[in-house]
Amino acid sequence: MEIWFILFWLAIGLFFGIGSGMTGLSAVNLILPILYTVFSFGILMAIGTSLFIDMINSAIVALFYARYANVDFKIGLMMGIISFMFAILGAHVAFIIASASEDFLAGSFGILQLFIGVAFIYRGLKKSESTESGEMTKTRVAIWFDKIPDNYKKFIIIIASVILGFIGGLLGAGGGFVITFILIFLLSLESHKAVGTACFVMLFTTAGAVLYYSTQFSIDFGFGGLIGVFSIIGAFIGTQAAHKLSEKHLTFALGLIIMVFGIVMIFY
Repeated sequence: MEIWFILFWLAIGLFFGIGSGMTGLSAVNLILPILYTVFSFGILMAIGTSLFIDMINSAIVALFYARYANVDFKIGLMMGIISFMFAILGAHVAFIIASASEDFLAGSFGILQLFIGVAFIYRGLKKSESTESGEMTKTRVAIWFDKIPDNYKKFIIIIASVILGFIGGLLGAGGGFVITFILIFLLSLESHKAVGTACFVMLFTTAGAVLYYSTQFSIDFGFGGLIGVFSIIGAFIGTQAAHKLSEKHLTFALGLIIMVFGIVMIFY
């Protein structure tokens, strides 16, 4: 194994780990395009390997955040179990429509990320710190969400979990950005807890998809394990940095990183 190869993936793994540790970044946003374009992986092998890396990284990042009591296990388990089941279904569909255009779907998801990124940046600029609790003031959507009956709240979260799980299995997108968005803007979780809980949910989503992809021999476990180890180091750095940032700065950083990867996906 050449030294440039190791250094290249060490840098990518570190960068991905830091991004994941700070925002819940999914490997599909960074590693999947590299596997597919630079290393000529088949699209299904690239998705499966990226999911495997996501699973490793999500477990580590969620553990780091849990140490700071920044994982809501009640919400995470409910969303995670549902997304696990539908990730298996999404992975099955991915093998059925493997010949479909991935460029259009990736570009569409990139546009979605741009909108989410703008929302996070706006939220960061409007951030109002509470000196007592350090929590974010609620958005209009969150206030509306609080007023609806609990059964409807659960229904909305269940539907979101179904969609995110299915997309996770279909395209390899663990949904960390979108889950974080839902947790902040609908459930009013502060950014640190939202990222930690999102990574916990991603662990279930990716595990379901990895289970199916592994039965189809569409995961390079050696390659994925190597990058996964490098990303663990980056995840440690990212989580430490995230907990040193203020709520306002972290929310703003979330928006910037999401927008950057949204642009990358659109023009990839």
